Amino acid sequence: RHNSAPFDGQKEGVDLTGGYYDAGDYMKFTYPLSWTLTSISWGGLEWFEGYELSGQTQYLHDMVKWGTDWLIKAYSLETNDLYVQVGREDVDHNYWGGDLNIPLPRDAYKVGEKNHGTDVASSVVAAFASASILFREKFSDSTYSDDLLLRAKALYVFAETKAWKLYGASLPQVNSLYPSSNYQDKLVWAALWLYKATGEEIYFNKAINYYTQFFIPDSIIAINWSDQTCAIYFLLVQITKGNELSYKLQAEKYLDYMLNPSLVPKSPCSYTPGGLLWCNGISDTNSLNVPLNIAFVSLLYAPYATTTEKRSKYMEFAQSQIKYVLGENPMKMTYVVGINPKSPKNPHHAGAHGSTTNNMLLPIESTNILYGAVVGGPSKKDLYIDDRTKYNSTEVALDYNAPWQGLMAYQVIYYKTKIPEKSTPGDGGDNDNDNEQSDDEQNENKDGKSKIAESNVKSGGMITSRIGGIIGIAIGSLLLVLLGASLIWKRSMIVAWFKRDRKKRDIEFNIENNVTSRPSSFISHISRPNSVVVPISSVVVPISRSNSVAVPNSRPNSAISGSNSRPNSGAGVEKTLLFNGFENNLKYDSVSYLAVLSSSSPNTEFTIPGSL
Repeated sequence: RHNSAPFDGQKEGVDLTGGYYDAGDYMKFTYPLSWTLTSISWGGLEWFEGYELSGQTQYLHDMVKWGTDWLIKAYSLETNDLYVQVGREDVDHNYWGGDLNIPLPRDAYKVGEKNHGTDVASSVVAAFASASILFREKFSDSTYSDDLLLRAKALYVFAETKAWKLYGASLPQVNSLYPSSNYQDKLVWAALWLYKATGEEIYFNKAINYYTQFFIPDSIIAINWSDQTCAIYFLLVQITKGNELSYKLQAEKYLDYMLNPSLVPKSPCSYTPGGLLWCNGISDTNSLNVPLNIAFVSLLYAPYATTTEKRSKYMEFAQSQIKYVLGENPMKMTYVVGINPKSPKNPHHAGAHGSTTNNMLLPIESTNILYGAVVGGPSKKDLYIDDRTKYNSTEVALDYNAPWQGLMAYQVIYYKTKIPEKSTPGDGGDNDNDNEQSDDEQNENKDGKSKIAESNVKSGGMITSRIGGIIGIAIGSLLLVLLGASLIWKRSMIVAWFKRDRKKRDIEFNIENNVTSRPSSFISHISRPNSVVVPISSVVVPISRSNSVAVPNSRPNSAISGSNSRPNSGAGVEKTLLFNGFENNLKYDSVSYLAVLSSSSPNTEFTIPGSL
């Protein structure tokens, strides 16, 4: 890897190198990044054992710290300036190439004392506070934890400063990219994480006061980067350790609503034919966002459920959504890049594609595998087209890859308890994993062998008996051969008689019924529908988009609160895209690109584990 975007922030006199590119392009956004880091830290705290069992703890540490290090750069303790965006939409979205030639200018935008952003500031507070708990409790790094907590407290003072204001009102540039729907939920969200990190009652009291003031109870809103209203319910349950029934009932009301849309009048949510949770107006873009976040909080809450039935129901729902993503869906494909022959081959991601001509269509297939990245997801009919120009379904982004990390950590723990321990690979060579048996299986085999040995000992004269048996079998076989020869001779005589008699009867039948031709084959009368699976190496798919390599086009905001809109990170052309068929002639690419999203910093190489 080489340096990428080494001049970010230089024009503004601040170092904004490093951090994460948000999705398929090269812009940086503080708002969704903050939710991403909070989600990953939350999952890391809850299911750290999964990271340990899979040997991923250092990756977790580096993944979170790479993001919080950048947030530290983006926020000034002295001035309360908070940089929220790097890159210009009109410039970035007209470029589709590698990360070494990102076009300039790379303007940076900030909120501060003169242009408030209550929502984005509160979101960063939650990221700082949740990460500080992770580094203190799981990595024993009190120094770094204290630094994050210091910044979280200071920034919350700024966030609470009135007049409260959406950051989009101060910076119109963000409204076509990552607009905010409200700041009320963020003030509660940030205060709760500060209380969880410090134990100071003042923050819990603030959170509850805002919680009541803003009428947050009874809200039913999708959980994502834009809105954490309903995530608050689950954090409250954890903070109170399940001892406050009202919070538990609120959490269950939300889950029961989301998981049982057919029982809710006029619910915008439903399940696709294949079983994926879908909410109209928000699932139209990046459909996996909603189910992954709901699965995440379902597993967080399940241990606190008021009944065992509810507990099982929440866990089963989460498993169904995880399994859908991993291949139990009508397309029979996994929506995680690089882990299966049927993984998406062409995610909407400029770095992975590797174009050198600013053309989203060339090369036809991505140069690099974006290993472990979750793509946007299928349509409401469970259909997915592996076409990188369809960013609504094929783009990868930080925010919905974040809950996937926690879900995979949970799965490692889950399968450890559900599947018997495997014996340690030893003398079996490269095939040990395929041939190894559980201890129970080995004991059964040993018991079986002991019983056979005991039987052999008790039946003395075994060799003599076997010899006698062999002689008997030989004599019997000879008699069968002689009998068979006799039957074959008799059969030939019978067949000859039937052929002669049948020929006579056929002639008589044809004369009587005037039959002169053979009827058409039964099979020829079967009308077959067009084949669903085309066994060819490629399929040509028309792409109806403007005839331009890069046309800036901001995505519409979702009509539903809890918008899932994100920047349009590229454009298509009115041509055709050639991509691999699913059944035959699959091409296998070597894993050569490990980062879920590009990182940028002078002389720095950094990778992210896309999944465990």
